[in-house]
Amino acid sequence: MNNRTRVILRYLFVVLLGVFLHFAYELSGENPIVGLFALVNESVWEHLKLLFYPMLVLTLWDLFTTQRNNLCFLSARTMGILAGFAFIVVVFYTVTGILGFNVAWLNILIYLLGVAFAFWVEKKRSNYCNNMSVKLAIAILILFVILFSIFTIAPPALGIFIPIAA
Repeated sequence: MNNRTRVILRYLFVVLLGVFLHFAYELSGENPIVGLFALVNESVWEHLKLLFYPMLVLTLWDLFTTQRNNLCFLSARTMGILAGFAFIVVVFYTVTGILGFNVAWLNILIYLLGVAFAFWVEKKRSNYCNNMSVKLAIAILILFVILFSIFTIAPPALGIFIPIAA
C-alpha cells in the first residue's frame, strides 16, 4: 500500500469512527460507560472526543504495528491531536461569532478540516523527537483521557462545556 492510500485510510478511519461516536451514546441507551468515550451532549468539549478517541485508537494500533520501533511518531501524533483541538475550537468560535449563530453543516466541515489539520501537523512534526517529548506525549494523552472522563461526568460551568444548539 502506498503512503497516499495509507494517509487516506487513516483519515477515513478517524472521521468515520468520530461520526459513529457522535451517535454511540444515544444508540447505547445512554450507557454511562459509552458516554466516557462518545458524545453525551452538543458542547464543543464533547465534540473534541470525536477527534481524540479515534486518533488514540489509531495511535495504539500504530504502536503495535507499523510504529513499534519508532516512538518519535508518538510526540508528532500528540502534537497533531492538540493542533486539531485548537483548530476545531478556534474556527468554531470564530465562525459562530462572525455569523452570530451556529450552522450544522459548517460544524461538520470544521470537524473534517480539524482532523485533516491534525494529520498535517503530525506529518510536519514527525522528525522532531527526543525521550522527553515521548514521555510528555504519553502524559498528555493520559491527561486527556482523565479530563474527558471527569468533565463528561461533572462538566464545569464554562462556555466550552455548555451544549450548543444547531
